Amino acid sequence: MTNEEIARKTATQFRREYDLGCAPILSVTRLVEHDMNIGVAFVNTPAPGHGMIMSLKQRQLIAVGCADDPLQLRFMLAHELGHLKLGHLDRKLTTTQEWGKRAPQEIQADAFARHLLLPLDAATAVARDKKPSAALLSDVVQNYLVTPAVAAIQLRDVDAIDQATCQEWRAIPAVALATKFGWLSEYRLLSALSQQPRAPQHLLARTLEGYRWGAIGPAAIALLTGRTDYQTLVEEIHAVGIIPVETPDVTAATPRDTGTELTAQELALLKGHSDLTTQATS
Repeated sequence: MTNEEIARKTATQFRREYDLGCAPILSVTRLVEHDMNIGVAFVNTPAPGHGMIMSLKQRQLIAVGCADDPLQLRFMLAHELGHLKLGHLDRKLTTTQEWGKRAPQEIQADAFARHLLLPLDAATAVARDKKPSAALLSDVVQNYLVTPAVAAIQLRDVDAIDQATCQEWRAIPAVALATKFGWLSEYRLLSALSQQPRAPQHLLARTLEGYRWGAIGPAAIALLTGRTDYQTLVEEIHAVGIIPVETPDVTAATPRDTGTELTAQELALLKGHSDLTTQATS
């Protein structure tokens, strides 16, 4: 099987496993965290839009760099999920890879992401009885939240457009489509979210609970959420009722010297000699 065939088969099986049909996936993040129990983090990084998977025993975490382009970030999250589903986690890092030549695992992960986000059956249905146009491309990009490049490749592969049109459409920025076809406000909202650091939801929830019980300080919350406005963060979480509980002071008072020597019974009790204590008091 080719890289494309392997990836398409795996993505199709994944959609079937989670009963996704051919419908758009509203939130890949929610799917990964809620249905697969895998943490997802968006982090500020010098390499926006890139991602990685971390695994420790039975726990996995997918981290993706925050990016201006929300559709590219979404694609990268699906790409990293592809590495997981394709069994690439144990692959060895190597410095012998030729520059400019992508490893088969990366090609497969890209193809998995395309077929996961926009199945060929969906591309066929969307393009049925429609002429190739920028409006068609915009509809696919907006409804399935895929990059123009993904939309163009999938439409080409179902013979809805030719190779020349595919090459032309791949170069169109999503923001240009959003502006031209009236959904720029929606795109900007998505872009604002994709630039916001995000901690894994379950981990952050446990951290906040630990803060409420006084087990950790607010610095841990700031670190997880990528916040630097420390005081504002504390005010926000206190405003919604997440406040460390007050624990009673159970520290014993410092003993004072009375000048009186300990009795035999007291010495025995301190040393744990219960038999001596019993004998002394009988």
